[in-house]
Amino acid sequence: MPGEVELISDGENLLVIGDDRRTVEQFLRARGLLGKAREFTSQSLGPVLRSSAEIFSTVSESVANSGLWVKLTPESAEDMKEFGLTDSGVPGVAYAVAGTRGSIKKWLRIDTTAGAKVANPAILSGVAGALSQAARQQEAAQLRQLLETIDQKLDQILRGQRDEILGDLAGIEGEIHAALLDREIEGTIDAHTWSNLSGVSLEIRKVRSKAFLKLGGIADDLAQHKCIGDLNGRLPEAKREVQQWLGVIVRCTTALDELAVLELDYYAAIEPKRVNTRRLSLDASRQDDQVKLHEGLSVLMQRMDAAAELANQNAILHAKGLPAVIRSIDDTRSLIKRFYEALSIEVDWDSVDPTQWRIAIREWQQWKNALAEAGSEAWDKGKPVFAAVAFSALGALMKDKIKLPLKHGG
Repeated sequence: MPGEVELISDGENLLVIGDDRRTVEQFLRARGLLGKAREFTSQSLGPVLRSSAEIFSTVSESVANSGLWVKLTPESAEDMKEFGLTDSGVPGVAYAVAGTRGSIKKWLRIDTTAGAKVANPAILSGVAGALSQAARQQEAAQLRQLLETIDQKLDQILRGQRDEILGDLAGIEGEIHAALLDREIEGTIDAHTWSNLSGVSLEIRKVRSKAFLKLGGIADDLAQHKCIGDLNGRLPEAKREVQQWLGVIVRCTTALDELAVLELDYYAAIEPKRVNTRRLSLDASRQDDQVKLHEGLSVLMQRMDAAAELANQNAILHAKGLPAVIRSIDDTRSLIKRFYEALSIEVDWDSVDPTQWRIAIREWQQWKNALAEAGSEAWDKGKPVFAAVAFSALGALMKDKIKLPLKHGG
């Protein structure tokens, strides 16, 4: 049937193939997904398919000529239910055939799969494994780009400390890189190459756990700073420390992604029938990792938000230093947000803006905070800060002719 496409999804990824690329693009454009689509060539097909010449030849030409795949968001995954993607018989893999009836904008589920190219369970299993590998490779590439940004922001001293701490991780990364090179040259992973990676996953997770503990320590430390002056002095260092340990987590996540790609290849070589169950196990482990990651980073984000709120509530005494404080917080939050985006995790964090001084002096709570801090400093250090607050405010009021609101009931 003209305008017919086949859809394969593992829940997180969608592969679309058809008789030609134009048809596939028309379908994805109608669903608003074309801009996110990526090439999926015959080289992207997993070892399970490559191990069977008959199966490989069945789909490789169609995939090479038309295949495009998309990393699904929760919304687009829900949208795909319109086409009735149903259980294919391969655990975790859904399949459907869609076609047009007249207008190319109106795509419908086709009831028959007669002549379908990828409905065979062995093909679906192999394609799902290949989709998982492609998604992890894309994620690893995005994480490496983020890591370059982090590395550029770290000074030489901090980089030296990090490299000393993470010497073992550097060795693990070298082993993974060598295995990936062997895979690229030989097209598979043999027992000897895989044996060199024994225990690597555990070591990576140990390093990552240490990084999470360090970030937790930074979060706890920020919570102890109740004075905006102390916070202003602590934040630049905290920002560098977050960059350092977030960089460690990025490296660990990248290594785990690449290790999963190698593991799927290895299982395809020794036990092809177990590839799909191994893929499901790796995906479940990755989801568990993401839950733990979010739990760890969300505590730090809460502390950052609390610090920003504290800073903005004390704008009168700290008008000059406030923008720098907020900028440090916002830069750190933006870096963490980019990490989430590289992992295809959607977050909704708005930027933090410093409270304008002219707005602050209209708010009684700002005056209370300023006078409370001034009183504390005068008591502890003997500084004449009351006069400084009063003259500073009076000058602003005279210059801008701003009227303070009357306090209710006073």
